[in-house]
Amino acid sequence: MPMNGEGLLRNRRFRTFFLGSLVSLAGRSMTPVALAFGVLQKDGGEQALGYVLAAQMVPLILLTLVGGAVADRFDRGRVLRWSNATTGLTQLCTAALLFGPAPIYAIVPVAVLNGAAGAFTTPALRGVLPEIVPADQLTRANSLLKTARNSAQIGGPVVAGLLVAASSGSLALAIDGAAFLFAAWLMGRLDLGPPRPAEERSSLLRDLKEGWSYFSGTTWIWTVTTTFLLMNVLQTGIWQILGPILASDSIGASGWGIVLGAKAVGLVVASVYLIRFAGRRRVASALAVMSLAGLPLFALGITQELPLLAGAAFVGGWPPPTAESCGTRRYRPTCPTRCSLVWRPTTTWAHISGSRWPR
Repeated sequence: MPMNGEGLLRNRRFRTFFLGSLVSLAGRSMTPVALAFGVLQKDGGEQALGYVLAAQMVPLILLTLVGGAVADRFDRGRVLRWSNATTGLTQLCTAALLFGPAPIYAIVPVAVLNGAAGAFTTPALRGVLPEIVPADQLTRANSLLKTARNSAQIGGPVVAGLLVAASSGSLALAIDGAAFLFAAWLMGRLDLGPPRPAEERSSLLRDLKEGWSYFSGTTWIWTVTTTFLLMNVLQTGIWQILGPILASDSIGASGWGIVLGAKAVGLVVASVYLIRFAGRRRVASALAVMSLAGLPLFALGITQELPLLAGAAFVGGWPPPTAESCGTRRYRPTCPTRCSLVWRPTTTWAHISGSRWPR
């Protein structure tokens, strides 16, 4: 008999993984608000914030391939335990550096280690469910995990903003670090089987070659990717760096947390709608909706009123799931992750260049 959500949660391994994923995702959703305002409260300024975020993003991008290979070749439970533990310890270290007299740039090497740990977390998470849930329950289990992810994306920034407003960014990061350590403890309790035998795995270079061949040979993919490249350069640095700076002088950390939560709500609403979307021209529709990504930036430039910013952020949350839906419906199953490696490095450039924008 098929299990419902309550039945799935009676499965000890799934329950442990579900709770660990929820705590880890909540911690990751708290980080942008806690880190940005923690750096700003220490008088770091936009340039320091840009370099800290870039230091976190560079190893995350460069080690993504390595993280996938490690997750494929070693026990995923151990990989998740050590990656979450490393993230938690680096968050606690960052909190201590922000609270103490250390110079702001002392955070940079810690951010590098934090980003490196994150590169191992996501690839390891992707392959756990088939190992702990029967095949006929994978869809329901994925739905429960997606609900957890959506809840974390909405609640995490709001909680972080309230903590920063009530105390400081360093306290929010300390609580964030403790959450990651708890997630590491939970992931360590997973009882997963051994990794696939070596003869069942393709080589890393072969995977990369196949992904590049598919990417470069499919016109609509590289065209859309080029569009996303330009959008990342234009908006990522402004939103993630200048956004908190402008918010610190107006709506504060709690208001900025609400704005980010509203954007996550928009993402959830769009995701639910797109489950039933069956339009024929999905690529054209996705690109049309992507134009809405500029609305939060436009609102940020003309107003600091919380309702207007939250409303614009809500609409600005629609493009990501639209693009993801377009890609997952048209990509060959083995290619999305490999093809995404082509455009992900542009976010690093966006973080650095965003720090140069005039205040």
